[in-house]
Amino acid sequence: MNIVTKMSELTELTANEKTLVTYIVAHPREVINFRSAELGAAAFVSVSTIYRLINKLGLAGFAELKIELASSLRTLDKDAGIDYDYPIVESDTPFQIMSNLNKIYTYTIDETVGYANPDELVEVGKLLLQATTIDVYAASANLFFAQNFKFQMQEIGVLINVPEEDYIQRLSAANSDHRHVAIVVSYGGRGQTTREVVKLLKENEVPIILITSIQENPLLEFATHKLYLASVENHYDKVSSFSTRLSLLTVFDTLYAIYFNRNYDKNLSYKLENYQKMNKKLI
Repeated sequence: MNIVTKMSELTELTANEKTLVTYIVAHPREVINFRSAELGAAAFVSVSTIYRLINKLGLAGFAELKIELASSLRTLDKDAGIDYDYPIVESDTPFQIMSNLNKIYTYTIDETVGYANPDELVEVGKLLLQATTIDVYAASANLFFAQNFKFQMQEIGVLINVPEEDYIQRLSAANSDHRHVAIVVSYGGRGQTTREVVKLLKENEVPIILITSIQENPLLEFATHKLYLASVENHYDKVSSFSTRLSLLTVFDTLYAIYFNRNYDKNLSYKLENYQKMNKKLI
C-alpha cells in the first residue's frame, strides 16, 4: 500500500491531522520539497501535528515521509505513461526524443530534491569543510562524475582523491583515518570492492557520506550521512541511465555548491584570479 492510500485510510485522526492529510494528498510534489516547518505553515497546522501523523503512519521521521511520497509519485508517473527505463520508442522523432528526456530530467531533479534532508545537507557541508582529505569512491561510469567533482573542487584549491583501480581504492581506504571524509557512490551496494572499501573505512573511523538509492542497500548501516538518488530506473533493463546520471550530477553539484558557499567571496576570488593567471589576455 502506498503512503497516500495509507494516509487516506487512517481513522481516529484529530481535526488538524485530517487537514494535514488533505493537504499532503492534494500537494504531494510540493511536500517532498518542504521542511517540516514549511509544511506546517502551508497546511496551517503545527509541526507537532506533522510528527503525530508520522507516528501514526509508522514512519521514522519527516525524511522517510518524503521518501514514501516520492515513491508514490513514481507509481503515478508510470501510470501516466512516463517510462524512465524506455523513455524513447523507435517511432519517436528527434524532437519527441528531446521532449521525452526533458520530462524525465524534470521529474528526476524534483525527486532528488525531494529526498534531500535539509539538516543532513548542513551536516555534510560541515564535515567536508573540516576534513583534511576528501576521498571519493565510485565505480564504472560513476567515476566520471566523481572526476568532474574533483575538477570543480580543484578550481577553488581543494584537492580531491578519486582512486579508480580496485586495489588503489582498498589501499586508499586502508590508509585513511578519522581526519578524512569518504564520499561513497553505491546505488545498491552490489559491488564487492565497494563493500570491502566501506568496511575498511568503518574500521578506520572514517566518516562516510553514502550516495545511494532509496532501495535496500547493505552499506546503509555504515554510513554517517546518506544522500539519496532518484531511484526509478531498472539496474540493467533500460535504454540508458538517463535519470540516475542526472541525479548523481545534481548531488555532486550540490556538494560543490555547499562547499563553495561556506567561503563564497574567498572561493570566487581564488577561482577568478587563477583563471586570469592562465589567461593573461583577459586581464
